[in-house]
Amino acid sequence: MTNLSRPFWHPSRSLGFILDWDGVLADTKLDFSGIRNKYFQGKRVPLIEAAKFLSPDQKQELWIDIYELEMNGAEQAAPVPGSIELVNWLNDKGIPWAVVSRNCMDSINLAAERIGFPLPEVTLSRDEGPQKPDPEALWLAAKRIGIQPSRCVMIGDFLYDLVGARRAGMRAVLVERTGEDWEFWADACFPRVMDLLSNMRDPVPLIPWEYHPLVNRKGQEWLEKAWNFKLHIPGDDPLISRKVFEAASLGIGHIYTPPGGVVNIDQWENWPGASTVFLDAPLARSLRSYIEGHYPLISIEESYEGYTLGDKDLAAVLEENLS
Repeated sequence: MTNLSRPFWHPSRSLGFILDWDGVLADTKLDFSGIRNKYFQGKRVPLIEAAKFLSPDQKQELWIDIYELEMNGAEQAAPVPGSIELVNWLNDKGIPWAVVSRNCMDSINLAAERIGFPLPEVTLSRDEGPQKPDPEALWLAAKRIGIQPSRCVMIGDFLYDLVGARRAGMRAVLVERTGEDWEFWADACFPRVMDLLSNMRDPVPLIPWEYHPLVNRKGQEWLEKAWNFKLHIPGDDPLISRKVFEAASLGIGHIYTPPGGVVNIDQWENWPGASTVFLDAPLARSLRSYIEGHYPLISIEESYEGYTLGDKDLAAVLEENLS
C-alpha cells in the first residue's frame, strides 16, 4: 500500500465526497455568455448573485432565461467520461457522496434521466438555498451524508467549487480543466475525471493545498524532513502564537508546549486577532484552535519533547537541522 501518511494527502482517503454536477458528472455544454451579454454587458459575473442588482422585471426575465438554457442543455446531456465509473467506485467502497450544483433541480433530473445517471439521495440544487461558493451549501451536504466537512473532498470543475471547498474547510480537487489561473485553489488537479479515477484506484501521495507554497520554495524533501522535526516552545514565550504559525508555515508537523500551560496576558496581547476566550485557557488547545484553519494536519500537544526553540531564529534552526 502506498504511504499516504501526513503531511501527504489523497482524495481516496476522504470519508465523504461532494461532487459538482455540470462538467463533472454530466456534460450539458452550457454557455452563459449570451445571458451575460444581455444583462451584464458581457462581464463574467456570477449570475445568481448578480441578479440582486437588476430590477424586479429584469430579475424575473433573467431566471426564465437561465432556466430555459439549463433545460435545453439537459436535453442534450452526455455523461462526463469516467463519471459513472467514479460513483460506482465510491459505492463499492461504501463512501457516501452527494451532488451540489448551482443548476436548477429540474435540469439536473432531466439530464440524469437522459444519461441514465443514478442521482444520490443527497442532491442539492440552487432551489435548496445557499449556493457555492457559500460554504453553507457544502456544510449542508456534508451534514446530510453524515461526514464532518474536514473529512470531505469537493470535486469540481470551476472556481466556485474550489473557493466553496476552501471556505467550508474541505479538500478540493479540480477536474476537466487545465491552465486556469485559479488552479492554485485546488489541492490537486486532474485534466479528466478518468484521470482522477485512475489515481483513486492506484493512489500516490499528494501535497496538500496549504503546503504548495512551501514545496514550491523549498522542495518536497524539505517538507518531509520538517514534518518529522519535533519542536518545543517554552510555555511563557510571549510570541508563542507567532512562532507556532511560523513553524507550521515551514512544514513542522509536531509542536509541543509544557503540560498545564495556559495563555497569559502577554501572549494574548501579542496574539494577532486573538479572542478573549483564549485568556487563561489551555495553551496547547488554544494554539491548535488558532492554527487548524490554516494547517489542519499538524499536531500541537502538551509535552517536554522536541528541540527547545527559545529565542533562536526558527528558519535558521531548520536550515541547520534539516540540511
